[in-house]
Amino acid sequence: MQRELLIGVDVGGTNTDAVLLDAAEFTNPETRGVLAWNKSNTTTDVSDGIEKAIQTLFDQAKSVQKSEVAAVTIGTTHFINAVIEQDRARLEKVAVLRLCGPYTKNSFPFSDFPAGLRDITEGYVGYLQGGNQVTGDEIRELDEAEIREHCSKIKKLGLSAVVVIGIFATMLPAHEIRCAEIVAEEITGAKVVMSHQVSGVGFLERENAAILNASIVHFANKIIASFKSAIKRIGLDCPLLLTQNDGTVLTTAEARQTPIRTFSSGATNSMRGASFLCSADADLSGKAIMVVDVGGTTTDAGLLLPNGFPRQSSSYSIVGGVRMNFSMPQVESIGLGGGSIVRIEGNDLTVGPDSVGSEIMTKSMIFGGNIKTASDLTIAQAVDAGSEDEIYKIGNTEAVKGKFDTITKSRFTAELKTMLEGLIDRMRTSPEPLPVLLVGGGSFIVPSELEGASKVLRPPFFGVANAIGAAIGKISASTHTIRIVPVGGDKEAVLEGLKMQAFENLLERGALRDSITTVDLAIDTVPYIPNTYEFQVKMVGDVDYKKMKQAFEKEADDIEVATEDGHVVKNSSFKDEKTTKIARKTNWKTYRPFINADREWLLSEPDLELIAIGSYILGCGGGGNPYAMFLQTRNFLRQGDTIKVVDIDDIHKYCEGEGAIISVGFAGSPTVSKEKIPSDELMDCYNALAQYTGKRPELVLPLEIGGSNGFTGFQVGTSSKLNIPVVDGDFMGRAYPTHWQTIPFVYSDKPFYCPAVFSDGNGNDVIIPRVSKDVYFEKIMRASLAELSASVGCINAPMKAAEMDLKTIHRSVSLAWRIGKAVMLARQESDIEGLPNRILEATGGPESGKHLFSGKIVGVETKMWKGHAYGEVRIEETGTERMMTIPFKNENIICSIKASPDSEPEVICSVPDLISVIDADTGEAVGTSDYRYGIMVFVLGIAPSDKWTSTQKGIDVGGPKSFDMPEVEYKPLAKYFRTASVIDEYYEKP
Repeated sequence: MQRELLIGVDVGGTNTDAVLLDAAEFTNPETRGVLAWNKSNTTTDVSDGIEKAIQTLFDQAKSVQKSEVAAVTIGTTHFINAVIEQDRARLEKVAVLRLCGPYTKNSFPFSDFPAGLRDITEGYVGYLQGGNQVTGDEIRELDEAEIREHCSKIKKLGLSAVVVIGIFATMLPAHEIRCAEIVAEEITGAKVVMSHQVSGVGFLERENAAILNASIVHFANKIIASFKSAIKRIGLDCPLLLTQNDGTVLTTAEARQTPIRTFSSGATNSMRGASFLCSADADLSGKAIMVVDVGGTTTDAGLLLPNGFPRQSSSYSIVGGVRMNFSMPQVESIGLGGGSIVRIEGNDLTVGPDSVGSEIMTKSMIFGGNIKTASDLTIAQAVDAGSEDEIYKIGNTEAVKGKFDTITKSRFTAELKTMLEGLIDRMRTSPEPLPVLLVGGGSFIVPSELEGASKVLRPPFFGVANAIGAAIGKISASTHTIRIVPVGGDKEAVLEGLKMQAFENLLERGALRDSITTVDLAIDTVPYIPNTYEFQVKMVGDVDYKKMKQAFEKEADDIEVATEDGHVVKNSSFKDEKTTKIARKTNWKTYRPFINADREWLLSEPDLELIAIGSYILGCGGGGNPYAMFLQTRNFLRQGDTIKVVDIDDIHKYCEGEGAIISVGFAGSPTVSKEKIPSDELMDCYNALAQYTGKRPELVLPLEIGGSNGFTGFQVGTSSKLNIPVVDGDFMGRAYPTHWQTIPFVYSDKPFYCPAVFSDGNGNDVIIPRVSKDVYFEKIMRASLAELSASVGCINAPMKAAEMDLKTIHRSVSLAWRIGKAVMLARQESDIEGLPNRILEATGGPESGKHLFSGKIVGVETKMWKGHAYGEVRIEETGTERMMTIPFKNENIICSIKASPDSEPEVICSVPDLISVIDADTGEAVGTSDYRYGIMVFVLGIAPSDKWTSTQKGIDVGGPKSFDMPEVEYKPLAKYFRTASVIDEYYEKP
């Protein structure tokens, strides 16, 4: 029987690694099926380098017949590098057609791209009728004549790369499909990318991914054609596959359509290759495994789950400065590698983070230089100990023999262990030790024993683990969508149907039937919409190479034989100052906000950055991620708008008579708002309220400062909308899950909010003239959300100026700004460990709150009830048995700690104190919807405004009792300090 051989190639920016495997010998503990391997420098002509690397394999394994090769699988960084390097020669301008009706128009396509990349890729933007609600209803009917009109404009611009994106297209793709058909009819040769074929729920992120995909498609086709030509020139007649981000493979036809799926395959290939090389070890079977990849400058660590695939990062990822909703492998990096510079000053010894990098061949001691590197110290230890291990025979070992005393070598080992053990601990999801697999050219520096590692293994062929990982790729099929389950229906049956679709898809694409397994299943309720669920399904299977070969032979090779070679021409926008005028990094230490002569704070882009960070921290887990609202507000500034913030002490200057001050915000499902990006809902509310009351407001403030609603005042007050100042304040000083958990409710004896209006932004406005109690306004609005697609803007009755002092939280915008500045300063000054104290300093000093806990999220449970996300997050303290538990209802409610698994929990903090869970690596808030296993966090408790705590009603409304926890007694955690006004601090009298 003919052997089934596999070739894996990993084309990096520096090295091209190749390996030849015999599938029948995978279980051989000596060879693991490796017949030949080589590592060479990546060539300018990519196809030439691949051809030489593969030919070298055959030169080494002379008995191998080329007809025995079942497939060649290639992993490449060329597509992602084109984006990172902002390369005009490889990226095209893209036309974007949004099927969105009245929505999304303040969040422009390309608006969060780096300036240089935007200049290269932005070609045309059209906002069209179409799109769907989460309920399945059309937002607006598709207008085919309108589509053809936009196509005419695109043709005149000479553009051929077109993205079509519709709201909720992953659920109902018909509008995208029909629009794409019309584009193909109208624009000859157009390359149309439909967003539902690129990624899942999350409109802006899916659009970004589709844009990058469309921009890179032409170059990808050229490179893939050159890959195929190289394979043919060698004399191979077998399928060519490309690895994608999750460690599975794509056919060339699939890769041509969505090359973006290959952007981050390198880390995954290394992890899966390492796991494969050690899979004969029975101790590793069915266990999570840590893979540590040590290079010349950095060390990357990733966790392989028991299913053999890497643990993924959050739902979003940043590639080349662009936010997308591809889940990438979660990789932690530190500045440690074989070239890391070792500094010895007295009793202190440091390793890295700087490195001699590629100059190790001339600057390190073992290669004749005079700079001490991690390689030098490691080899010195081995030589002095008499080691004969081949991995330490690098360079001139005599150059370091006896050069370092025992104490220095011990300190060096201790420092390495501290760095690596910290890295491993951040990646672990349980206190149990994990096996650690070492790969990469610099892995010889790693000590043989590490705390947190059950064993440290360096697999054979560790230098080409990435190429091996490419060769053994599987096929995957996944779905991320929203479905309505009929009344009386079974959501589990819908899930099974989606699984069957994925199963059939895998079979059709060439997976072995018996190998198909499910690796990810999730069902989440969509708030406010009855019987509506968000589903995620992912299945994988081994490749049936015989079936794939048959498909390959039948496939009409419509990729032209490359008339150009695989030469990569670079014309980076970084060379052009006109297109890379990205705002210089702000020096947060010297930055001053601008306060004009009238004591008006004129917001800038840096101000918005700080407020976004601070508002999410004040959201106490809720309020929604402010990212989309931040983008919209920044767009207003970039269009020339002015946004003014005024202090509450100055509001009398803007009010005639008793005054008219409105409060605004959004309510609804976070799931829906990720897809149906708000546009003019708040202005629709205003227009309806103004018509009803006959009043024009003089000032505006946000309903809550916490989360995305902290930006709503800016969106209404900006000069192109109502052109009125935003008061530095809000109704909560944080975020709460209900409309009545506010200071006006606490200090009012009669209904406060009505007349009020809420609007879905699509022509449906609801006016509530009056209610008997404010809680009924909340109930009416929440009940209406199901009919208004689960997302509305709302505006409350105008307040009188005289009410503002008692019934608002003062200077909450200033507080958000100060918290954001504290985080940014910590990053700028590399004081990440000092983040908790810096944030508390911004809230009033060390007495204003407490650093309650630090650790790793090890458990999350969530359920939906009456439109709110109820759940519990568990955080484990590093190195101890202490566990913190935080129940939440959209926002965090209480913190309790168990000293050991058998002890009773002790409540140490509760609402109305602010409880914020913060990412320990970035200082940014982790919302309740973002809680996931493995995130390293710290938890802060912050004193609320004394308006919550100075009356029993305030404690009842904002405290545990309002969350159905009457058994929890509120005990103030800290002392409230009045926030210092940004306007007061930075105002300079003329």
